[in-house]
Amino acid sequence: MPKNELGISARQIKVLSEPSRLHILSMLFAQEMSISGLAKALGLSPATVHHHVNVLLKAGLIRMTRRVVRGNVVEKYYEMPARGIDSSVVWDELKDPDKVAYRLAILGMLKDVINDAMKALQRRGTVEWEAGRALFYRVPWRRDALLQVEEIFDEARRKLEKLEAKGKRIEGEEMLVLLTTLPT
Repeated sequence: MPKNELGISARQIKVLSEPSRLHILSMLFAQEMSISGLAKALGLSPATVHHHVNVLLKAGLIRMTRRVVRGNVVEKYYEMPARGIDSSVVWDELKDPDKVAYRLAILGMLKDVINDAMKALQRRGTVEWEAGRALFYRVPWRRDALLQVEEIFDEARRKLEKLEAKGKRIEGEEMLVLLTTLPT
């Protein structure tokens, strides 16, 4: 197995059948974080996050990277040590209730991520990331407004199709453009 890949067991998948643990794991995949940082980002108590982090540590899904002393407090930082996890190898070993719990955990985590993003967009109107941007507009729900939004989407789709066909592609490099309307 390549150095940065990690084998996964049925027990580890069961550990991830809890949305908060799956969310913590996805955050640690992106960057190293402390328990207090995770608690703040997730809106959970540090004690709850500490519990989930310990479960993930015991399962071998994350590792502690460093300790930082701030006054009388020792802040521990964690990361996900692997980038290429293939759970399909042990999927057949799982019982149906564990498979269902895992799928529900993924859906729960995705719902939380989408809800958090929507709240941030509603507060600020835009969210800028290192490699992306999301914009949020409140448009009145009227027939004429809906038709105008559809025209904007059609024009954007035509321009994106031209952009997709134009130029040289970098192997494996893409960006996702998502146009959507959502009821508020």
